[in-house]
Amino acid sequence: MSVNEVKIKNVSNSFEVRGTGPPSSRTFAIGNEDHTLGNCLRHVLVQNAKVGFAGYSVPHPAEPIVHIRIQSVEPTTAIQAIEEACETLYQQCDIVLSKLEERLPHVKEDRDQIEESISKMAEDDGDEDMADGDADDFMS
Repeated sequence: MSVNEVKIKNVSNSFEVRGTGPPSSRTFAIGNEDHTLGNCLRHVLVQNAKVGFAGYSVPHPAEPIVHIRIQSVEPTTAIQAIEEACETLYQQCDIVLSKLEERLPHVKEDRDQIEESISKMAEDDGDEDMADGDADDFMS
């Protein structure tokens, strides 16, 4: 780790629904996430006609948690709205990944080679955790 890097500790609670009152208004606290997921979900939510308001905040930069506030139009609940937004975002990411690999086949080949090399290294070291697919953690 370099001098400029800061290791942020993981939060113990990775997902929490906050709020009382009508089910159309809730705040979702998502742990170990930041502006990347918050802004993406907010963007998808505000494009949904069933959502009256969507916003997000990161309470403190040293705390890896994002709060997403949703107020939906009845009869849709805030939970239904965030589930729909997550599914939409997942589908959009699949489209982008497939287009990228279609246009740049060497990207997929490189990724496959790196994953294969990491798996071999893990097997040689006898590290079962690395062989179980934690290659992303090793590379970061």
